[in-house]
Amino acid sequence: MQEIKGGGVCTPEGFQAAALSADIKGKADGKLDFAVLLSDEECETAALFTTNRVKAAPVLYSSELAARGGKFFGAVVNSGNANACTGAEGLTACREITAALEKEFSLRDASLLAASTGVIGAPLPLEKLLGKVAEFPANLDDENGTRFAEAIMTTDTVSKECAVLLNSGEGVYVLGGAAKGVGMLDPTLATMLVFITTDACVTKSSLQEALKKAASRTFNAITVDGDMSTNDSVFLFANSMSGIKPEISQFEEALAYLCKKLAIMLVKDGEGAKKLAAIKVCGAKNTDEAKLCAKKIANSPLVKTMFAGEDPNWGRLLAAAGASGAEFEPDRVSVRFNELLYVSGGKLIDPALEGEVGAIMKAPEFSIEINLNAGDAEFTSYTCDLTKEYIAINADYRS
Repeated sequence: MQEIKGGGVCTPEGFQAAALSADIKGKADGKLDFAVLLSDEECETAALFTTNRVKAAPVLYSSELAARGGKFFGAVVNSGNANACTGAEGLTACREITAALEKEFSLRDASLLAASTGVIGAPLPLEKLLGKVAEFPANLDDENGTRFAEAIMTTDTVSKECAVLLNSGEGVYVLGGAAKGVGMLDPTLATMLVFITTDACVTKSSLQEALKKAASRTFNAITVDGDMSTNDSVFLFANSMSGIKPEISQFEEALAYLCKKLAIMLVKDGEGAKKLAAIKVCGAKNTDEAKLCAKKIANSPLVKTMFAGEDPNWGRLLAAAGASGAEFEPDRVSVRFNELLYVSGGKLIDPALEGEVGAIMKAPEFSIEINLNAGDAEFTSYTCDLTKEYIAINADYRS
């Protein structure tokens, strides 16, 4: 597997994108906020959506289409407006926008999926979007992966892209992806939009299973603030244009790698974040308890502010673990910061180690391992610090 420098969602054969400014937020700032991702051929498609009971119109629209089991040419997406809590009008907007683009590109009906991100509760400015549809064909290009990734950003500070090349033994195929999401980031899924493409030949059932597996330890293992969005959507499009039918184990490994790269980009760009921390809980009775414990620690405001302050207040880790519901004996727990053993048998080994741990926490990235010594299961969650900037960003989000 080889990572392709500068690669993204348009790197696999047969994928193109276009991104325009529709001035969705009415600021006349020229921001790219309306985009389409298209394949030259119909794609087998897998998808995952938010489990929030309150689902945005594009989630309702796309999940219904995806459940029918057909093929798709791609997706249309906008930023600046979530089209969530907008009632029947929101669903009508999804239908009208996708139908207009399908007509513009001479595609069959219901062959494009939809996604949105932005402010919840505001009507989507439908006329603005429809007024831009005719401009898409002239802007469509296989070099527009970065423009697509920029168009889906909200409070993201950087675009998020990745692509990998695989040699199957019979030839090469490619996976590419683009993602956004920096707040309301706690699965399942997270406040994310993720678009993954491949030119490999993979069946729909294999695609869905591979995506589910990959998401379980990537997109469903990250958190910024413990809140769940209304708009989470992950799409995986396979157009078969490479002609390569990969071994499913190789494909799953590549997909998991790509998803992990994108997921960590999301956490590193968390709203106001300065630190990326990998929280590994091992020695748990089972995977569910390991995940429960890891996520409890990763979501703890006290732990996250501990990271922001670069303060090795390890008692917060144990307190969060104990509140998680995982079963373990406190006097058997050990804690490592990177490779440094700091806590053993539920007690601090030596107060003199605090300086070394403090130095570890000054780095922009570090890992913490909590061994419960209650079994053999493990799970790693990826989180960030909680800073004053996070509060400022979200206090002023609509302005």
